[in-house]
Amino acid sequence: MSDMNHADIVDNLRDIDKNGTLLDILLEFESVLDKQGLYAYKNWKLGEIAEGPNLSRYWLHTKLMYPYKKMPDPKGAMRLDAIGCEIKFNRATLKTPITPKSPSDLDSQGKPKMKSHDVWLIDIWMPRKFVDEFSDDKIKIGDDEVDMEDLNSAYDSGLDDESNVNQQQEM
Repeated sequence: MSDMNHADIVDNLRDIDKNGTLLDILLEFESVLDKQGLYAYKNWKLGEIAEGPNLSRYWLHTKLMYPYKKMPDPKGAMRLDAIGCEIKFNRATLKTPITPKSPSDLDSQGKPKMKSHDVWLIDIWMPRKFVDEFSDDKIKIGDDEVDMEDLNSAYDSGLDDESNVNQQQEM
């Protein structure tokens, strides 16, 4: 069982909010879930973005969070599996700050104490082809701007293989 921190989720959402391309990718991701009829299955509509979207050469990875008592119906995951997605269900603990009402609600550093909640984290790896219309855009990740066309070219030429990088540095 893993731990999730409320602050990490909030930071991820702020990054999405600042970056229109990530938001577009998430909207396309959600559209695929909708087209597959996933929301007809119990509790799938309750998911919240906990992590991602993260793009790699072939995959879009997103982690959705659900209240522990409202686990999404695993039969819905079979819809995504049928189109080539990989899905993993994990139990986790979400730590959130409590609302301080007295000094006893603060820790030794004066910050609100944390409360733990059991949650389900659903990792979804979706084939990137479903969101490829965004693949050649420039996206901003943190303070850096990444040209996805250059990144794809680097992958195609094998620069993601460490042995190729070492050979090019020797030249």
